[in-house]
Amino acid sequence: MIRILSIVLFGMVFFACAAGVPSGNEHKRSVDPQIILDKIWQWESTITPVDKITVPDPERFTIRLTADGRAQVRFVCNHGGGEFKISPGKLSFGPLLSTRMACPPGSLDSSFMRDLQRVVSFFVDKSTLYLELPYDSGTMKFRLQE
Repeated sequence: MIRILSIVLFGMVFFACAAGVPSGNEHKRSVDPQIILDKIWQWESTITPVDKITVPDPERFTIRLTADGRAQVRFVCNHGGGEFKISPGKLSFGPLLSTRMACPPGSLDSSFMRDLQRVVSFFVDKSTLYLELPYDSGTMKFRLQE
């Protein structure tokens, strides 16, 4: 009896999947590098296992990755950049350089620069860019500049 019930249950699941019943995962993440290139992304937050940094002024922390492998970065009151490497789902930055204007006390510019240089991968979900830090140590979240 249990064997028959198992076969019937398996058949129901099989036919439900074959019939195109939504799985709840219709929206897929994209790891296509072309989606993020030549756009300005504003840093909204970084979430780590022990902390969450919420950026009060995302428009003051931006990145633009160009098709020629250059990163243009705005760090609150400074501008800078460097080189990056990208492939499907993978992203890494080389050393980032910046102008040295004094920023307001409590600025997140050093955290932003440090974490960008630690990025190992990326994905885009619903026009939001996520940059993953190594060893599940955190995720940086960016919105597309309007």
